[in-house]
Amino acid sequence: MKEKYFKIIVILLFVFLTAVEIGIFLELLWHGWGGFGDVSMEYTEKGTLGSACLIGFIPVSVLVLFMMYIVKYLIKKWDKKQFFLNCIWPVLGIAIAIGGLFLVPQAPLYRLGRWIAAFFIDYFNWMKYPVP
Repeated sequence: MKEKYFKIIVILLFVFLTAVEIGIFLELLWHGWGGFGDVSMEYTEKGTLGSACLIGFIPVSVLVLFMMYIVKYLIKKWDKKQFFLNCIWPVLGIAIAIGGLFLVPQAPLYRLGRWIAAFFIDYFNWMKYPVP
């Protein structure tokens, strides 16, 4: 029974992390775009560093989770088949989040990531208008 709930929690965790990361990436990509005819903004030095940290934080945390999982594998001495079968659940969570972007692009998790990125960009003045 515990293993079944663990799988569900792992899938939901990776869906959450991936969806928030996609939202952050989309907002960082489109935040400075001025639309049709307006002047587009560009990132400052702080903005370049900050956006790199925002984009890199979640993938690094996902890699840390995978590393913790590998250590758990080594400690518990699972067989390789069991290990690879258990690696399917995080990959499934990531695939669900990526597929969900195409089905429901305005889902709350994506909007949360966009809100986080927009907050950091606006609050810390990571963008400015180009000087001609």
